[in-house]
Amino acid sequence: MTLRAFGSWLALCLLLAVACCGKQQPDKPLSPASAGRTSPLEKRAGGGLHDVPRVTLVAITDWQAVLKPCGCTVDLQKGGIERIARAVAELRSADDSVLVVHAGSLLADEEPVSSARAPQLALRMQAFAKALGDVGVAAVALSQQDLDLGGETARNLLAQAPWPVLSLTPRAQVPKAQRSVLQKTASGVQVGLLGVDAADPEVSRQQAVATEVQALRAKGAQVVVVLSNLGMRASRKLARAVPGIDVLVVGHLDHKIEPLADLEREGDTLLVHATRQGAWFAALTLVPRPGGGGWTEASEFVPGVAADLEARMATLGKQIDGWRKDTTVATQRALPFYEAQLADLRARLTKARSAAGRPLPAGKLVAYRAVGLPWSAPVDAGVQAIVQRYDAAVAELNQKTAGTVPEVAPGQAGYVGQAVCVACHTKTADFVAHDLHQKAWATLEKAGKTNDLDCVPCHVTGFGKPGGAALGKLAHLQNVQCEACHGPGSLHIAAPADKGKVTRVPTEATCLGCHTPEHAPRFAFELYRKRLLVPGHGLPPAAP
Repeated sequence: MTLRAFGSWLALCLLLAVACCGKQQPDKPLSPASAGRTSPLEKRAGGGLHDVPRVTLVAITDWQAVLKPCGCTVDLQKGGIERIARAVAELRSADDSVLVVHAGSLLADEEPVSSARAPQLALRMQAFAKALGDVGVAAVALSQQDLDLGGETARNLLAQAPWPVLSLTPRAQVPKAQRSVLQKTASGVQVGLLGVDAADPEVSRQQAVATEVQALRAKGAQVVVVLSNLGMRASRKLARAVPGIDVLVVGHLDHKIEPLADLEREGDTLLVHATRQGAWFAALTLVPRPGGGGWTEASEFVPGVAADLEARMATLGKQIDGWRKDTTVATQRALPFYEAQLADLRARLTKARSAAGRPLPAGKLVAYRAVGLPWSAPVDAGVQAIVQRYDAAVAELNQKTAGTVPEVAPGQAGYVGQAVCVACHTKTADFVAHDLHQKAWATLEKAGKTNDLDCVPCHVTGFGKPGGAALGKLAHLQNVQCEACHGPGSLHIAAPADKGKVTRVPTEATCLGCHTPEHAPRFAFELYRKRLLVPGHGLPPAAP
């Protein structure tokens, strides 16, 4: 991927939701010598979206102060604040109409934080806020989740934020929060932004939004954008109830939600989201024009869109070829839907290929991209430095408690390590040697996360448990070993004939402790379990 490809989202030729990720490559920092802006977009005969008054929304949802999403599986190896910062900077160098907005939880995830992790989370939120300042944000919707679960650090960061924090309902913790804000792009488009949260009283929510939309229109807003923390279903309901909303950026999303490869609509309202935790962002260019009617799709005028469509068609075509061989009733009933989707992509590709030299269509125009920056994408050096300082601070913080682990109480089982297990279960040795869980610790070493409490517990065995692993005390418990699934084995070693001293058949709950939606969004217990059942491990040993 060339640097020029980041000159504008209009030239971002990146993989879409259905495209496959490439292998992870080392990060490529932006050196001072190459930090200059890229060339402006090439002029296209007949004019283009970059030649008219417009706003380009870069929408990010449910970022949750994640500096870099978990990359435990290949399809998760996307995004990160240092890549998004670089892409946004390059975008702004060629398009002066960019507004970065956020909906959903900005700082906190859904689960209460343990006292052990709270200090690290505070450091992470502070680093994230610094990096966010470099990205530059037009507005965020205030999330009650941040206030409830983010602790004092989150509340202070929101109260002192240099960017507008939007909330329909006044919140004592963030007195500076506004109901809405009106911003004007350099190309001359007035954009009204307002935020709505699930904590806002539902009975009056629709009327409050309607009142604010009308007020923004009266002030001259040509485009009205609602940053919604309501999830997709309630956001659609809001779009149906309140006329005049041009765009709903939807946060507070389900864990396993997929990126939107294409725009979704509810009447005349456009709905977008960017999945979760900074893995993707949505880029939406709008050209408002006088007159009635809805937004006309004009993505075919985006340079590079033909390549994106071709990639999507190739991927979907291969999937359909496989599904045609599947004779199950469910698959055969679903085939027409996907075949129609492929036909739609083919028609859009024809339009994209014929767009060169044609003038823009009349009416209000919209062009959309879902952008998932692979880890091979270049990074912003300044933001990368913030992340590196955070990693160093985390290592210093957590090393203070390194080696601390609860003692094993009398009669309680402790951890003995995999070597002890395999010494008796010799026919399991081949499975153990080739199990991918054996690479768990090496992945942290490669990523420089061996002192990160957000990562370490799921890459070792028995972390924080009596007689288990702790930072600085991993010797025989690195990687995800036998006892991670079957429980600590000291009592079993003492009485091998007593099969009840260990868990012979692990349950789904054991796996879900680490295979969470953030770390393994496609995890299916029975499917994964079958992969682990091999001769010598769950099945009778192979004949000699």
